[in-house]
Amino acid sequence: MRHPMLSWTDPGRLPLGALLWALLAAPPALAGQEDGQTATLEELAAQATRSVVLIDVQTPTTSRQGSGFIVDQSGRILTNQHVIRDVSSIRVKLASGDVYDVVHVLATDERRDLAILQIAGFRLPALDMGDSDAVRIGTPVVLIGSPLGLENTVTTGIVSGRRQEPEGFQLLQMSAPASKGSSGGPLMTLDGRVVGIASSQMNGGQNLNFALPINYARGMLSNLGAEPVAVYGPSLTATSKPMDRTSTPLAVARAGSVNDGLFFDLGDFQGYAIESESRLGDDRIRRTRITYRIIETLGRTEPRLERYSESETTRRTEPFGTHETLRRDRTRTIVGLEGFEPVSTRGETTVWTGETWRAARYDLRFEDHHVRGLITAADGSTEELDRDLPLGIVLREFKDLAFGALVTDSLVGRSVELATFDPWEGEIVEDRYDVIGVTQLETAADEKYRALVVNVASGLFNATAYFRRDRPRILLRQEGGEFGEIDEVRSVELFPPREGR
Repeated sequence: MRHPMLSWTDPGRLPLGALLWALLAAPPALAGQEDGQTATLEELAAQATRSVVLIDVQTPTTSRQGSGFIVDQSGRILTNQHVIRDVSSIRVKLASGDVYDVVHVLATDERRDLAILQIAGFRLPALDMGDSDAVRIGTPVVLIGSPLGLENTVTTGIVSGRRQEPEGFQLLQMSAPASKGSSGGPLMTLDGRVVGIASSQMNGGQNLNFALPINYARGMLSNLGAEPVAVYGPSLTATSKPMDRTSTPLAVARAGSVNDGLFFDLGDFQGYAIESESRLGDDRIRRTRITYRIIETLGRTEPRLERYSESETTRRTEPFGTHETLRRDRTRTIVGLEGFEPVSTRGETTVWTGETWRAARYDLRFEDHHVRGLITAADGSTEELDRDLPLGIVLREFKDLAFGALVTDSLVGRSVELATFDPWEGEIVEDRYDVIGVTQLETAADEKYRALVVNVASGLFNATAYFRRDRPRILLRQEGGEFGEIDEVRSVELFPPREGR
């Protein structure tokens, strides 16, 4: 039973006052400090806020918000159990603006008010955990959360006490202000390490707030079960027209072209994942997994489409027949569900040179047919991209799905032209699909399909591709291309329909 005077971070007045004297006296340090070093408040806030999330939940009767923070680059999040209690849907919004509406609950602890969530991310900014047992009364601390929905609010104070709860565990008392919505936010020392999780405040008290010591979460993280305890999908009530999508003309800027009369239509799209294997010659093999799924973003009326891809290229070595990793690729791209309107794309490639790994990456965002962002080459040189794009552009990663989403009575005998944007080069590439017939295709998984045979011309390279004939037409096999490779799909996982469809 909770202390009778404690409540879950109830609304209160946000202070405008001065910072704590001990915090002002803290010595400045550079970003990326080691154990024991401190950072200025500005440095700490700039770095740590990237890892704090807003948790928006729906219950059968109402909605509410709380906070949480990322503790693992793959998307594990710590928060309070009361933030997700009795919910029908959960959405997690990152500081970058990305929203995840498929959330796995990995573990909960009702007594200590802890919950561990999982979203499908990669290279997410994670916070380091400190040792809450070693924190002394009087230690300056920083709290980050979303009080009253005000995301990434930073407040300061000290650890003002330790309190023993009747249920047999401790709470850290803190003077850092917290209001409703701060629950689940990280309480950090000035070296950027989390020592507590904001959980409650004293009714009628002034800056009498409480956090659960982070060491309680360590045990939960190290003893997670093989399966989640719950999985929450997207809320069908979160948008005004999630099921009322209209077809979008293909490449409207090119009226009068071979594309006349063609439309994109993903009205019945559920999402899918494919695993493929590419034989690149000289014993090199690239294995890839690509997932397409629908995400719905807070504050937007239309759903979006996410593509997440991971691949690894290996080479068989002699004389022992082992496999050496040569390259790894990861990308995450988001577009509008209606017409593939680009939103953002991030990618990273790391290549083994024989002595060291070299990384190249890009991070681009699109708005009003304009792209901005940074492209970093493997040698460390960078290019800042800032240019306008014409209407009808399809991001290069989505070209196969875009072809698969076309609507027409018959594609056989037709040609399709796509203007695709290559994020690595920052340039537009013309792709032409000539559909020459239908054939019986047997995949590597011994599945047989009636498949479209398509000649694909992209820049200076040509390939023959085989797509499933039904919609969405999923690429099953491709021969040729820049390296003369053979790409073959090993498995296709179609996601089940969402309720209400």
